[in-house]
Amino acid sequence: MDPSARIYSRFNLHLYNIVVLVVSNAWAWRCSTTSTLLPFFHKNLGESAHLDVGVGTGYYPAKSVHPFSKTGNVTLVDLNEATLSTATSRLRHAGYKGTIDEVQHNVFQPLPESLRGRFDSVSLFYLLHCLPGRMEDKGPKVLANLADALRPDGVLYGATILGRGPGVSHNWFGRRLMGLYNKKGIFGNADDTLDELKRALEGCFEEVEVKLVGVVALFEARRPKMKTRFMLLDVDVVGHVIVFIVDLGQSLFL
Repeated sequence: MDPSARIYSRFNLHLYNIVVLVVSNAWAWRCSTTSTLLPFFHKNLGESAHLDVGVGTGYYPAKSVHPFSKTGNVTLVDLNEATLSTATSRLRHAGYKGTIDEVQHNVFQPLPESLRGRFDSVSLFYLLHCLPGRMEDKGPKVLANLADALRPDGVLYGATILGRGPGVSHNWFGRRLMGLYNKKGIFGNADDTLDELKRALEGCFEEVEVKLVGVVALFEARRPKMKTRFMLLDVDVVGHVIVFIVDLGQSLFL
């Protein structure tokens, strides 16, 4: 398992809410959980079905039970089984009455067919900066895979910590955490920039909005671009097509 996923043991998940959502967000990344990230999570929630990717402790869905009152299904996707079970328990304990599906999945791989075209909203909060690789490589792959989950009028949205670039200025605390987390493989965002994030989103969606709060990029993306899909034909079919074209050409020019 990738280090960024392995770090979320059941013990560490108990510390996550304090270390990440309270201390780091306020003092290192300068993007408040309660006044910025949680309202942003609520803003884009779909009414019928929601997909949350990279679930952590399930804090955001659990704090969204009232907005979820009309949402019949919440699906949780993560590589780590411990985070999935923790997030499910927390959401159910918070009072959510709809169905909860858990899917253990690597976001670098295409989504299962059962998840495609189902969701009004897809959230990925603090996922991209945990993935290995440069944004120009990981961004297009992951975003294209997750775009497949959306209904035509759906929205993909989330937040990610940036490493450098115009407008991104880490304070002393942030630089120390960035260095430590990237060294250990918990983060993979040392070279992530706002421009690269925008390009990755614009490569997959027609409508993109991105804003910077502290060193955190908040993004919304709508209207997934159509993918070019290639049909795989067996040899017999290809042969018949070629024969047909040859015969057609002969009939036209003879």
